[in-house]
Amino acid sequence: MASKQFIYAVRWHPVDGPALAPATLRNLFKALKRFIIYLTSCPNPILRFKDVLPHHCEDYIRDLVSSDTSRSAKYRSAQLMQKLHQYRGVMTDGLMIDPLSGEAASYIAGKDPCAFQSKTEIIPEETLGQLVRTSLQYVEYFAPYLLEMSDKVEAVRKRSGPIQVQYFGTRSLRQHGLEPYQLKGTRLEKGVRSLRQLSTELSYLQTACFVLIAFATGMRLSELLSMRSGCCQIETSPEQPDLIWLHSRVFKMQGVPDGRETKWLGGPVCAKAVLVLERLGSNVRRHAQAPYLWMPIPSTHGRYRTSTPLLQPTILRRLRLYVTMLGLKNSREQTYHIHPHMFRRTFARYVVRYDTTNLLALKEHFKHISLSMTDYYVGSDLELWTLMEEETERVSIESFDKALRAEQLAGPGGVRLRKKVNAAIAEGRLEKDFRGEAGAHLRKRMIVDLVEAGQRIYPCASSNYCWFHVESALCTDGDRPVLKHCNPGACSNSIITVEHKPHWERVRSDCEALMQDRPQALPYQKALRDIHAVSGAVLRSLK
Repeated sequence: MASKQFIYAVRWHPVDGPALAPATLRNLFKALKRFIIYLTSCPNPILRFKDVLPHHCEDYIRDLVSSDTSRSAKYRSAQLMQKLHQYRGVMTDGLMIDPLSGEAASYIAGKDPCAFQSKTEIIPEETLGQLVRTSLQYVEYFAPYLLEMSDKVEAVRKRSGPIQVQYFGTRSLRQHGLEPYQLKGTRLEKGVRSLRQLSTELSYLQTACFVLIAFATGMRLSELLSMRSGCCQIETSPEQPDLIWLHSRVFKMQGVPDGRETKWLGGPVCAKAVLVLERLGSNVRRHAQAPYLWMPIPSTHGRYRTSTPLLQPTILRRLRLYVTMLGLKNSREQTYHIHPHMFRRTFARYVVRYDTTNLLALKEHFKHISLSMTDYYVGSDLELWTLMEEETERVSIESFDKALRAEQLAGPGGVRLRKKVNAAIAEGRLEKDFRGEAGAHLRKRMIVDLVEAGQRIYPCASSNYCWFHVESALCTDGDRPVLKHCNPGACSNSIITVEHKPHWERVRSDCEALMQDRPQALPYQKALRDIHAVSGAVLRSLK
């Protein structure tokens, strides 16, 4: 009876978000069936969910994690236990204890560090950097010129008709002055010389907008393509920065074919990209009487082409051509393959790795699925929350390894860690090659023990790592640090590695430049001297 009540509730009266689709419901029922079989097969069979005790859940999870079941199936089983506890109020005999003891279902499903290897790759930093820089160049500098050229061709089309647009349109392009635009030293320094070149560049411009919005929001492809003209909303409040929202629809796990309206927090770059797309597709939308933001680019010759919105194959082809134009190669010197979902995972990766001032607040907004998924950041997006959890674990494991294998460390925690590892190697408690490639297996085993013991390392942007110990933390919010208040030169949890050296070199350089201005305020002079001393000590330790 309790199972029937549970299934009915998640389908028709959900307490944590949209109703589950039938296909999702079927998968949930499979996980429910597996859990019930386990409970009824115990030496003393458990026949009611309210009779389940913590050790029953622990044994089930241990068997689940050690089984050959796929990670996705493990995740569904852990998620099912979580939902049973969440829906206990609508069941006659609900699961009264927290079966995961506060852990995330994604963490339970991927306790083995090897399980964090995702099928979807993260775009490498050097590739992503060039991709984003070029996209910003298109939106910031090329867009005004290209959009005006597109408007000129459209005006020629209206005057001379589709037959003569090729001749008069090309002539207008070549006669147009380039002085008002910031194109010197760029690939468009000489402007566009033909309608075919204009069409290609407009396609690149649209793709650049896609790259920026996809990377800056982490939206799925279906959510991106459902955006409409006017989707950008700017929310202002006194003495607060403006919030830029992108309105769209979310489809996955919503239980309705048309999805549900929601919004994503974007930023100034997303707002500019949307404005470019609205202007780029204005003529096409008017002819097609369609509201979609992602429409075919304006035809530069002949008649207007299809009026339907862009589909996934078109986006994939555009991305391939864009990457080819940029000359991005993989390790085998082949054109780097990028597909839209890679931006989603890369978004999660970079938020975890670099957004240290807002990351913990962001995770508070995501919550577990046992609480309402917030619309503040990504709407009802459980998958992105899961990616964030996975990336947090991945980055923590990588950070542990970097700290343990580093021979030069700075910061109070780094100096202490280096001494401990050196002493353990000298006394024979660790092998001599512990820090090298041969010691990778030893470090891996040690990291697994540390993670399972509840220890975590948090990256503090480009300045340091925080190997968090609550008893010695200078900034703390319960069992976690407040990274925006990090004092890397004084906190005992601070570990600074060689990869952080460029940050401290910039700090020292900026400090010296300010000291050369000979400020008059004594407190300011003292602050500069202190900062210079700290950065100098860090850099000496990293030599």
